Formats: sequence, C-alpha cells, structure tokens
Amino acid sequence: MKLFNLIFNKAEDEAKKLKKQKKSTQKTENINGIFIIYKKHPFSKHIRITPKVNGEVLVTLPKRVSFDCAKDFVIKNFEWIKENINSKKPVPLDIIEQRRKLAHKILPKRLDEMAQKFGFKYRKLFIKNQKTVWGSCSYRNNINLNLNLVALDDEFIDYVILHELTHTVHKNHQQAFYNLLTKNMPDALEIQKRLKKIKISSLA
Repeated sequence: MKLFNLIFNKAEDEAKKLKKQKKSTQKTENINGIFIIYKKHPFSKHIRITPKVNGEVLVTLPKRVSFDCAKDFVIKNFEWIKENINSKKPVPLDIIEQRRKLAHKILPKRLDEMAQKFGFKYRKLFIKNQKTVWGSCSYRNNINLNLNLVALDDEFIDYVILHELTHTVHKNHQQAFYNLLTKNMPDALEIQKRLKKIKISSLA
C-alpha cells in the first residue's frame, strides 16, 4: 500500500510540475483593450508580434526572455500593433464570392497568355482564397493564384503570374531566378516592392 501511495504521489507531483511548467510558458493580459497572449517557444530566436484576425495579438518569445521584457517590447510597438489589428479585418464573404467568380474568369486566361508569351509550361492552376501569399508554385509545377489578385491593378496580377511561372524553371529565389524574371519583366523588382506594401486583409 505504501508503495502504491509513493508511486501515486510521485505521479501527482510530476503532473503538477508539468502543469506549472506549461503555465510558465504562457501568459495573457489586456493592454488598453487589446488581448495579448505571450508564448515562450523553444525555437524562437527573437520576440515576434503577430496580430490575429479575431483582434488578439500573439507574442512569441525565446525561453530565456522574461515576460516583462516581452511586455516592454509590446508597449514600445503598441502603435504598430493598433494599426495592424485594424488591417486584419476579414474580407466579407459576398466580396470573396464576387472575386472568386471574377478570378476564374480572368486568371486562367491571363496565365495561359503569359506562359505562351514567355515560353513557360505549368501543369495545373488552382485559385484559392489565401490569407498571406499572392501565389505559389509547387515542385510539380502546379500554380496557385490568390483570388484576391483581381482586386489589384493589372501590373500586379501580371507580376505575380510571371513570378510563379519563373518558379517552374527556378524553384528558389537565387540570382538565376531574378535574372530570368527581370529579363521578361524589367520593372519586376519595383512592382514587387510596391506589392509587399499591400495586405490581403486590407482589400475588403
């Protein structure tokens, strides 16, 4: 009986210890009406602030960094946080459906035109409602395009399409990729710079 109690108590102590450790890796607080979630992550090298669509803010930090230090970082960047939370509002469903129909009408045709013009080949096209990227190209040369592209000017659409078509030849972003991209679109880097300033969630 004593042995059972010893084993049981040890297991209970371990469970409490794990629970305490878990609690110590996460903390939440409300700063001026904004709900902040702090999470320590074993692979984090820096403090990172990520505004969420639901209005919350996730702050990931290395294990060695204290929560007080992370809070100071949040307060220092609080104006940026407020601006980016406001830009994280989800796009209304009716607008998404309108863009989806328009995207299926415009993007496949434009992709084919540019592939033929510049001599690229791809396998399939998928049109998706992606939250963070305008396009991507798989290793099998399947191309994904964001349906929200149709809310942008034609130069941005052409840039994203050509960018992904270039990935059918060069899978990374090394110099050979950019040499081919700018050969076919000389102002590609300037368009890329402007496109990076446009947030998908701001297109509502």
